[in-house]
Amino acid sequence: HLGQFVSELTPNRIPEEVARVARMGFIDCIGVMLAGSREKVASAVERVVTADQSRGPSNIFFSNKKTTAAGAALVNGTAAHALDYDDVALKGSHPSAVLVPAILAEAQALDASGRDMIVAYAAGYEVWADLIAREKGNYQRKGWHPTGIFGALGAAAACASLHRLKAKAA
Repeated sequence: HLGQFVSELTPNRIPEEVARVARMGFIDCIGVMLAGSREKVASAVERVVTADQSRGPSNIFFSNKKTTAAGAALVNGTAAHALDYDDVALKGSHPSAVLVPAILAEAQALDASGRDMIVAYAAGYEVWADLIAREKGNYQRKGWHPTGIFGALGAAAACASLHRLKAKAA
């Protein structure tokens, strides 16, 4: 049912309040990512990624440096989480620090629109929210960080949305 949801989500099915929250998630995450881009951990990840993938369609830190979409998502995602100023939602998760870098990098590689990115954010966020709601307890008290558990699944759903995958592929 989640694949069906992602494949059928379109801009006209997103309430304005959801689009507003998604835009705020992008704005906040981009600011935090730019601040975190000066941190040693972000520089270290950038060096490792660009050593093997120095060419590609996606920008690192909105600079002229480019790499693969996956590489840019990793570097920018590291910067977004480096200072720990990222948003908190979904039982202590940091959804924008995962979703926004993945969406920006993949959208750039696909030449997707801003509307496509808002839809992708909503798709990734809602998949994340659905999955995390299935467990009634607190993940941190069980020794798990929900961002690590659900971030990859939310980002995969967001990127599936950008690729306009059909339900079985999403």
